[in-house]
Amino acid sequence: MNIETLQKIYPGATLHPFATDDSAYFVFSSQHKFLWIPKNELSPTEFQLLQTLSTPSKQGQQMKEHPWFKALFEHQKPPVDTGTYRIIQVEFNHLDSTTIENWNSELQSILPQLVDYFFVTENYALLVEVYHEEALMIDDLEGVFLALDGDFNLYTKIFVGSFYAHTEDFTRLLHEEEALFQYELTHSIEKKAYTLASASVAFFSSEAVKDSYLMRTLYHQWFLEADLIEIITNLWKNQGNVSSTAKDLFMHRNTLQYKLDKFQQLTHCNLKKMDDLFLCYLLTLTFK
Repeated sequence: MNIETLQKIYPGATLHPFATDDSAYFVFSSQHKFLWIPKNELSPTEFQLLQTLSTPSKQGQQMKEHPWFKALFEHQKPPVDTGTYRIIQVEFNHLDSTTIENWNSELQSILPQLVDYFFVTENYALLVEVYHEEALMIDDLEGVFLALDGDFNLYTKIFVGSFYAHTEDFTRLLHEEEALFQYELTHSIEKKAYTLASASVAFFSSEAVKDSYLMRTLYHQWFLEADLIEIITNLWKNQGNVSSTAKDLFMHRNTLQYKLDKFQQLTHCNLKKMDDLFLCYLLTLTFK
């Protein structure tokens, strides 16, 4: 059962980016979206079923007490007059109340430039950090959360947003960065940390390409051999470097070069050229 289906079943329901404490509504949450369903539209059986299916959410009033709530969810100005800020999204596998308290304390000592952070659901949190010269890069942040996972027996995934001036609309920015995070969680499940740069090519390109008959045809004609997708993916990751790709694939360099030459002969795509490599990478991202 997803939110789109429930909206059709309950026409009086409304979609929001946060929960509510209003007792007149049942809040169904899924993938960080919250559907407010009037309880008078639900039978006792329906109410019980939706409770079973829905992810528990934090109380709406508790979230609203945070200084950045209105900036992140209601298109209002941030509670600051200067500076640039980024949003770090954190997805948890599980987190109990005792662990939350200890995790919060440890996080503040590691990231002292946090200006606000709170849980939207039981397994999803938002961190707002002000820019400073020693702001951690993605690799360092990944190491921080790996260490926290080890300390608290957790498994987290993070999306590290870009820094934006305080004058921007952070509600719109969060909406798009959250969509990127959700896309990556579905399509790059092996990774722990994601950024705007790592997600944008796949997300924005595939949205435009997926309905193209031409692109779909090329994919099905070019990628008849299963290992070609893995080769293209690793070749892109290594910026076209054949030796590094062969090493990652545990393949002899000459064997890999033979496969690339064969692919070029079939498709007339020279994977030493970044335009050709990008086209092939885009096809695999979209249609694999």
